[in-house]
Amino acid sequence: MTAKPDKEKKTPFDAERAPRYDSTIQAVMPGYQSLHALVKFLLADCLGDEAHLLIAGVGTGLEIEILGNANPGWRFTGFDPSEGMIDQAKARMDRTGLAERARLVVGAIDDLDPAPAFDAATLLLVMHFLPDNGAKLAMLKGIAQRLKPGAPLVLADLHGASDTARHARLMKVWRHWQLAHGLDPEDVEKGFRFIAKNVHFVPETRLFALLHEAGFTGIEHFHQAFLAGGWLAFRHGRS
Repeated sequence: MTAKPDKEKKTPFDAERAPRYDSTIQAVMPGYQSLHALVKFLLADCLGDEAHLLIAGVGTGLEIEILGNANPGWRFTGFDPSEGMIDQAKARMDRTGLAERARLVVGAIDDLDPAPAFDAATLLLVMHFLPDNGAKLAMLKGIAQRLKPGAPLVLADLHGASDTARHARLMKVWRHWQLAHGLDPEDVEKGFRFIAKNVHFVPETRLFALLHEAGFTGIEHFHQAFLAGGWLAFRHGRS
């Protein structure tokens, strides 16, 4: 089922970008496949055979496909502000036979019922698009509000202090990595201009502070690929 908001929400992934996302992201983002494999096993270790998962920034629905195929008793609610991305996700659900287990919402976290209904959540490569002016914290608080006590959150984000030599070096290496993986040089430069405009880097210490303030504990770092990291955390109240 796909719900649509009353008004268009601003998103960098418009109807033109959305269909190209799956064909380019693996060449753009180092460790993209391994990240999703790690998430699958981490959540399988945390959850039982029956679970309802919140997929924040569902994009084209890849997470639901990977997690749903491996766990036939899991259900999903995914939201994304981009109608184009939700259209891609809906088509994926139809192709993979997962439509009956996936509710897709065009909108934001506040468009979902605030009750703690979910056994787990993912927030993969999404939060770095939110500025650290309260928007990052609001996203994490909104997810925490909707998770059962002790429920896991898997977060992946581009991160780091953008005014450091390390950041400059890894951005340079990341550019070389993309070129070596066959991306057109002009597209690579467009991509880095997109990052400069749309990605809001914060250091890992700030991510930890935001997670704690939002109500998460037990934070564990499980993934790193250049500037992209992955963390497992748990909603306060874990037994």
